Amino acid sequence: MKAKNNDWSKQHEKLYSMLYNYMNKNFKNINEYSFINENKRQLMSIIEKNNNWGASSKESLFFMIARFLMIDNPNDKYVKLYQEAGFKLLQENRAKENENQQDEKEIENYKPHNYFIDILNSVNVDDIKTKIGHYQYLLLALLTYQPPLRTNFYVSAKIIRSMKENDKTNNFIWISRKGSLKIFYIVNDDKVSKTKIYAMNKNLSYIKLEDNNLIKLINDSYEKYPREYLFEINNKPISQTTYLNWLRKITQVSQINNDIMRSSYVNWFYEHNKKLSDREKLAYQMRHSVLTSQRNYLKVFEPEDNKEKPEIIQTTEELKKEIDKLKEQLNKCQSDKAIDESKFNKNRRDVIYKINKKNVKPREETLKKYNIVYDDNKKLYV
Repeated sequence: MKAKNNDWSKQHEKLYSMLYNYMNKNFKNINEYSFINENKRQLMSIIEKNNNWGASSKESLFFMIARFLMIDNPNDKYVKLYQEAGFKLLQENRAKENENQQDEKEIENYKPHNYFIDILNSVNVDDIKTKIGHYQYLLLALLTYQPPLRTNFYVSAKIIRSMKENDKTNNFIWISRKGSLKIFYIVNDDKVSKTKIYAMNKNLSYIKLEDNNLIKLINDSYEKYPREYLFEINNKPISQTTYLNWLRKITQVSQINNDIMRSSYVNWFYEHNKKLSDREKLAYQMRHSVLTSQRNYLKVFEPEDNKEKPEIIQTTEELKKEIDKLKEQLNKCQSDKAIDESKFNKNRRDVIYKINKKNVKPREETLKKYNIVYDDNKKLYV
């Protein structure tokens, strides 16, 4: 179904915040409510030159900007320019993924799974003196001993002790001491939570951790540092930038990212598990499909000493699903309907922008609806 022009999803809102935080940190006079409109001529170049963002992130940012501009003004010429830039990257990314080849960044920063196990084995967690050092060790353990999820889960998950605390909206790590100690990931909000397979089967939202060392580590971590979020600083969840910095610090790999960690895990797992049933289980644990594992994360390496390349299993049904999904993505830009909070934030920014920048006289009910007040010091509505 074609997305309506006013669709603004949670994913769009997260991308908006990510781009704003980057712009605010690196450039002067960045206004949270109007920075896209004010910088739309330069944003494409700024995004392209950012070496910390991968091609898929840049693709998503281009589509987000196109959606933002379309909502504000469907006739804005930059809507088409950003759509075309996003579509071009999408095609390039899919072509590379289908070849199962590592890109330059992956070649330079890729490490085999045992590299990360060796790091964890070389450190006695009880000897770590700082909370941040402990968090870094815990982060690497989560990505090594358990099939890695996407970054958003780790930076948003809250720790709960009872199933009653699961609000079916946020992401959680559930520490259950009923009987023997058990820990579950509860994934209520991620890239695929609205797709048919995961929306219809809520059992897939519960991922039971299987590694006893990791289960003990998480439990001990919570007892040592009681907290609301899995990772937090000053009682607030960490940012994706902090997440990456911690990962690069503990691994000593300058440009490693979460996708590389997922790729390393998939390659190691496929080497030791040949059954399709095992690979399907892994796909559910990583919240994607078997075909996505093979296309996005399973990589073909140059053969060494006549070592066989990893085998690839593809089914017609899975391939058709991926093709349909791609078509839908082109039309929808991965839009979803869970937009209440994110759309409210978007509308609030638009109102503030029009009042302050375009001298639109605000209506009292509008100010109340969006909790907008006049700041006497700044001489602006905020």
